[in-house]
Amino acid sequence: MIEVYLNFNGQAREAANYYAGVFGAPAPYIMAMGEMPKESPEDELPAGSDNLVAYANVKTFAGDLMLSDDFPGGPQLVPNGAFWITLSHEDRARLRQVFDALARDGQVLMPLAPTFFNPLYGQVKDRYGFHWMVMVTEDQP
Repeated sequence: MIEVYLNFNGQAREAANYYAGVFGAPAPYIMAMGEMPKESPEDELPAGSDNLVAYANVKTFAGDLMLSDDFPGGPQLVPNGAFWITLSHEDRARLRQVFDALARDGQVLMPLAPTFFNPLYGQVKDRYGFHWMVMVTEDQP
């Protein structure tokens, strides 16, 4: 199994709630960095980072979407267009709902429509800059 873990620069809480809404999922589980156990004095967080998200999980109809904020003082993560999130599911209506919700504050790169390789396929960039491929799972020729 491969799962997606998205990293944010202070927007993970907002993003977890956004994606829960996009997928019609229950409220996400969110653990703040200030809630993490402290095992030693070196585990102290920089001031102002207690409310950053250490871990969040959105339980969608297609699987788990995990998120967190960059760890303060750690390597700064840079958004990268070299990967895409693929959403595959058999329910066309749900796929259309998710695609439309992602596009609402994002950008449609390829409309959701039949293609030569998939009966329903589209590409969208969401409000956070993540690229999504949305496709129906049916037997392929």
